[in-house]
Amino acid sequence: MKKLLLVLPIILSIAGCSSDYELNKSVYIYDDEFPDLPAYTEWGYNTFGAYYDREVFISNEKVPAKIVVSNNTTAFALYGELESDSYEETSVKFVLSGFNPAGYVDLVSLNDSVIDLPDSGCKVCITRFGIEDTLDIISGKLQIKRAQHLLVDKKSVEAILSGFFEFRAIYNTEPITLSEGRFDVGINKNNFYLLQ
Repeated sequence: MKKLLLVLPIILSIAGCSSDYELNKSVYIYDDEFPDLPAYTEWGYNTFGAYYDREVFISNEKVPAKIVVSNNTTAFALYGELESDSYEETSVKFVLSGFNPAGYVDLVSLNDSVIDLPDSGCKVCITRFGIEDTLDIISGKLQIKRAQHLLVDKKSVEAILSGFFEFRAIYNTEPITLSEGRFDVGINKNNFYLLQ
């Protein structure tokens, strides 16, 4: 009986860790209209996708999103891969000035917000082949349609950010378009960084 009492807490802690792991996994449900991209959802499926010109840019099995708060800015980065780059990691980062959440729980204040990229002072960067470049934005927007808490036992365990993005920009002297962008990502203590 003593052995059972010692083993039971270990089993329960492993089960708890397993459910945390399940929350971090990516769940792909593909869009009916754009079958190369994940469908827009608001369930924290940890996916995103867009067309980079006409190429598929989609999240991979690594961490699909990170939030970094530093120097009166918040960077919202989406990590994935472009098919044409032999699956080399690529990222797009939206840097919002003047937004300073103290923790991931504060991200829900972004609910139902639309950021006009050229007029908001928002900076957009792309990283390809390990080199980050700031884009000259021609037009576009970032829409955080839904920002909500994922509650477990009435306690927030992550903020789910869901929405759309699209923009036209100049990258390395060439015009590019990211279109049909959508994201549904969970942000928690493991991918929210406060560097102040």
